[in-house]
Amino acid sequence: MNPQSQSFKRILLTFTAILMLAGACTKRPDDIEFIREMYEQTLYEDYAFLETHCSDSLLSLLASEYEYDGGGYAVWKFRSGMQDGPTNEHAVVSIEETGDGWYTYKAIDMGIPFTKRIKLSHKGGKTVIEALAEGFRRIAPLPSGLDLENLQDCTVPAKFTVDDFRWMGGNLTMTVYSQNLYDAVEISLMQVGDTLVYRSEPGVVERISESGGCLDINGGLDEGGCCLAGYEGGTYIARDWDDHATYTSLGSVQLPLSEDFVIIDCGLDPQDPVDTIRTGQKLYLENLKDSRREFFSLNTRVTVENGLITEINRRWIP
Repeated sequence: MNPQSQSFKRILLTFTAILMLAGACTKRPDDIEFIREMYEQTLYEDYAFLETHCSDSLLSLLASEYEYDGGGYAVWKFRSGMQDGPTNEHAVVSIEETGDGWYTYKAIDMGIPFTKRIKLSHKGGKTVIEALAEGFRRIAPLPSGLDLENLQDCTVPAKFTVDDFRWMGGNLTMTVYSQNLYDAVEISLMQVGDTLVYRSEPGVVERISESGGCLDINGGLDEGGCCLAGYEGGTYIARDWDDHATYTSLGSVQLPLSEDFVIIDCGLDPQDPVDTIRTGQKLYLENLKDSRREFFSLNTRVTVENGLITEINRRWIP
């Protein structure tokens, strides 16, 4: 090999080495290994480590939740938070990437299993812990705020039949329902692995997708999942077929009828005329066709004032 060829080969090898070194320097750190070392080597107990690798917002949160005098960081947020456990076992069980920089790590702390979520980013070649959150959550409809033993002033979805009226006593026995509404913040934080309570049944969230402005959970209604749509007052509503809302039964109550209670009734179609019955309510109800003798939570609202039923309104409710 002539001197020029040898010189060219040395230059090529040097250039290749520089490229490989540059690639090694710019390669994204291994997030999973970072999380594993952070937990198993208890690096989170080292304040210098936290101040190097935690975002300002996370450091502020850890400092605000420190419970002791002198100032510090709530390092227990990285583990189960328990004071004692049955063994000394301290290890990561699994780490799963869940998207948008988030990872879920399952670990054992003093023999106690737990789950945490951690969000990582990379700035200036440094891994930064942006946020830390509890593990999988249980998302349930908001409480109804109703006390069935003391219904005073409210309007409730209800179910009953004509036979549930007791005209001699002047009362109605009905099943009261709550419309299933979810807190919008809770829904915005929902992730795969969380548990969503839908139609009173808890289920694990396996898929989340968006379609037509709605969130389809586990494939939506077509695949046996559910559909959540934005609603009023910072809430989401659970949608059923034909855009009907879903409801949860709260139980049965018997309430007295006001002497001048009103029945507002319409047909199956929203364009049907409305009947307002102010007198002869008993006769009106008893003369209804068989198909109309049952009132459902989907289309019936009962207004209660001072513990008395003052209005029964049956209409088409989307």
